Amino acid sequence: MLILLDVDGVLNPQSQHPRLVLSPDRALLVQRLAGLGDIVWATTWSPTHTFHLTRDLELADTTEGIAFPRDMHADPAAPAPTPKLHWVARWLARQDDPPRAVVWIDDLLRADAEDWAAAQPYPTLLVHPEPRAGLTSEHVDEVTAFVAAL
Repeated sequence: MLILLDVDGVLNPQSQHPRLVLSPDRALLVQRLAGLGDIVWATTWSPTHTFHLTRDLELADTTEGIAFPRDMHADPAAPAPTPKLHWVARWLARQDDPPRAVVWIDDLLRADAEDWAAAQPYPTLLVHPEPRAGLTSEHVDEVTAFVAAL
């Protein structure tokens, strides 16, 4: 099972500081997720940053990341499309083997992502943290219940 994980607004709640300040509690949440499936970085952060994040969180060396265009920007208040959807769908379609299931955790998931998830041939769960709060234990509990039901 794949867990597509964003950073900003998820691991790095929106704040006045653009740097990632990963609390020990949030690091434990990521480690709980890693115990449920394979983490895939679904963030606009650079591969260098996600490499260090992978190491700091003690995730598998094989942790992958989805490449997004550098100039991709999205207005969090806009109702229109999920900015990463095209790139996530393309990355998943290019995998050698279809996933058993997918969890996508991102603070910018819109109605088009819900439609996309419903149309997938494998179980797909979208988790949409509130960007000022980020990932919570309730979100990880939701993923845990989803995995248990597979």
